[in-house]
Amino acid sequence: MEPINIAIIGAKGVGKSTFIQHLRRAPRPSTTNVTSLRHELDGAQYIVTLVELDLEGIELDPNQPVQWPKQIGGQMMPRMDGALIMYDAVNEETTREVPPIMAALANSSLPTLLVAAKCDTPDDLRHPDLAGLASAFPTCAGHFRTASNAPGSARECLHAISRAALANRRDKSDGSGIRRRAASTANLDAPMDILNGRPISQHSKHSRASSDFSLLRGFPQPPSDGQYRGPASRSPRLDYQTMSSGSSNLNPSTAIPEDGKQQTVSSMLRTPGIRLDSGTESFLDVDESDAESYHHPDDIPILQRNDEALADRPAKAVGLSFGDLVDRLLAPKMSKADQNFADVFLCLYRKIATPFDLLSAIRARLDQLRSDRTAQYLIRIETQMRAIEVVAKWLSLYPGDFARPPTRKSLEKLIKELLTEPVFVAAAHQMRVHLEQKVTEDDDTGWAKSDPTEEPESKDAGGRRRSGMAESMTSLQLEDSSGPSQRRPSQSSELSGLEPHGARGPARFLFHSVDDYEREAATLMPSATLPLNKFRYHAFMDLDAEDIADEMTRIDWIMFSSIRIRDLVRHVSLSHDQKEKCRNLKNVNRMISHFNHVAQWVSNMILIRDKAKHRAPCLEKFMIIAQKLRQLNNYNGLAAVLAGINGTAIHRLAQTRNLVREDVLKRFAGLGLLMGTQKSHFAYRLAWENSPLPRIPFMPLHRRDLVSAEEGSKTFVGPNGDRINWKKFEVLGEVLLPIMKSQGQPYPNLHRNDVCRELILDCRMPTDDEDIYQRSLQVEPSSGGPGESTKKKFPWLAK
Repeated sequence: MEPINIAIIGAKGVGKSTFIQHLRRAPRPSTTNVTSLRHELDGAQYIVTLVELDLEGIELDPNQPVQWPKQIGGQMMPRMDGALIMYDAVNEETTREVPPIMAALANSSLPTLLVAAKCDTPDDLRHPDLAGLASAFPTCAGHFRTASNAPGSARECLHAISRAALANRRDKSDGSGIRRRAASTANLDAPMDILNGRPISQHSKHSRASSDFSLLRGFPQPPSDGQYRGPASRSPRLDYQTMSSGSSNLNPSTAIPEDGKQQTVSSMLRTPGIRLDSGTESFLDVDESDAESYHHPDDIPILQRNDEALADRPAKAVGLSFGDLVDRLLAPKMSKADQNFADVFLCLYRKIATPFDLLSAIRARLDQLRSDRTAQYLIRIETQMRAIEVVAKWLSLYPGDFARPPTRKSLEKLIKELLTEPVFVAAAHQMRVHLEQKVTEDDDTGWAKSDPTEEPESKDAGGRRRSGMAESMTSLQLEDSSGPSQRRPSQSSELSGLEPHGARGPARFLFHSVDDYEREAATLMPSATLPLNKFRYHAFMDLDAEDIADEMTRIDWIMFSSIRIRDLVRHVSLSHDQKEKCRNLKNVNRMISHFNHVAQWVSNMILIRDKAKHRAPCLEKFMIIAQKLRQLNNYNGLAAVLAGINGTAIHRLAQTRNLVREDVLKRFAGLGLLMGTQKSHFAYRLAWENSPLPRIPFMPLHRRDLVSAEEGSKTFVGPNGDRINWKKFEVLGEVLLPIMKSQGQPYPNLHRNDVCRELILDCRMPTDDEDIYQRSLQVEPSSGGPGESTKKKFPWLAK
């Protein structure tokens, strides 16, 4: 989106902050002087940056271009595309500095807009407006009036100044602005072509460059008594537009004179760095008033920079305040990035604030909206509904945040306040249902910010509170009371059960919440009850590769869905002792253990048989299973199978690999490249980003990314350590958001297969890498001897 920078200029108290607040449709004025917002104009989207400036902070000289401050609010001053000048229609003192600033902006060739604020006051209290002054400046796009009871008037002003700024930018890009050009000495005193804004040559309609200028160096210019005189304008096109719109016939009185001198043709041809006016100076002398002024050191060309310019460059403001983040959380969701911000903030805010602090900040903004009677009713209701939607989403995704008494009581008060307004009754009842039935005590181990624990209430007080909370629920049931305690963002999963030996039965298992997945994942722990022998080998070979891949994906999905997103963050940020105290990390540890179990199971299954001709079909089948896992987008299971096959114990079996079909080896090599570590797992990252849902991520890699983001930067920055480094949270969000999205879309048709399940989870096998490697040396010695001839049995192969 194309950026547009607009300066909002006016005396103190004219209403600049209120004007920007109406444009932002925010409940309160912004705390910074620089505000950015998205603005649609003629079907195109633009990023408009509004810079609020007081007249006292600008150096004004009607004869010179405006001198902008080098920085504003701790940030570098951007290059302005236009200016909106405000004055108070009631206070005449605010109009005194308007003509000088208009003249300075006209000298800078910036489009301007004159705005009268507080026009909702009675007519007898208002002073005459400055509409006549606006028509005196060709660069002024018009005169507007705004009032607090008409917020739409601010939007009209923004439309007008944005159009003027874009038109001025197009004129400059088309070459219709100020041009640096030389002119013939014969044309300096020639009549002006009104349409083109340049002198008419005696022999041609075009001005042309002439080397005769070199003869003028050091000599005065001829007198200009008979020269054509016109208004002081830097753009000939603007003069023509003014004339054609009905203004006076290029009368000098239409513009504010500069020191009483009338402008000549040579002054209208003046460009930065060249002097064409009368006097003894050479045309090569640089006029300081017309030289290019650089707003800040970034505007200075690299070859013209010096140490002083770099030393004067102020440090940019780092970090954000907690209030800024809350304002963005409650702001309109104009893009996907705004929606992602809400998800990341609600997930990670516990690093910077307690639940009570966040809920108090939201309630303070709701109270301010409720008491603001100047805003239109529909706009106020829409803003309040956004805040309520955030609270409802927060309560649904993270109900444990409201378990502590301070936050719970604050939410109860908010619900009672919402019940007094009919438009919010439905939302209030739904939040009450969640608060009463779904909120349970959460494990706060490892969070930097937690609510304080209070003494439990007496039984009588607790009974009164519970009965009071349930009074209005007898006649309204918004959802099933036996519903989930924490829903996924999109939908629930429906997995079918199977009878033993692969026979499909009528049983169906519904997983609506993380708790449902967690209970099922607890039943998928390895038991090590069945011996790993030839019988298991034949059972494995008789099963279809697709059925095994489906069951592996079903187990991985249940374990993946049992993990709460916050637990991933705590798993990489807590110390070893804190991890042992945090009971919620068991789900993450379970999936990590299952990954290692599958890799060891693959290696042990291949090494069951002593002969290479028996091992090769098993190895080939695992390669086919890996391809099926890739088709299912189960990258975690695929990586586990690859870890088992590419491990040292199996990778060294050259005789076994030589008996595998060539086409299977070729496709398996492609899977190795997909999950390879080259360029920081570039191939996998690209495939992961483009894989459709449902999908299961390669968890070890994403966990490593979280470790890098967590340890790579600080949470708080700034001189006092009180500013929030939101860049760190954005990096964490880039890792967590795809995982959140993946957990919201389950696999639709995965059926439980008990034969595959017990073959994967219940086999008794060695788990030490050294024991597995020794078995590999036994079946295929390094010397290349016939290892298959040995009949020695090992204890772990006992029947």
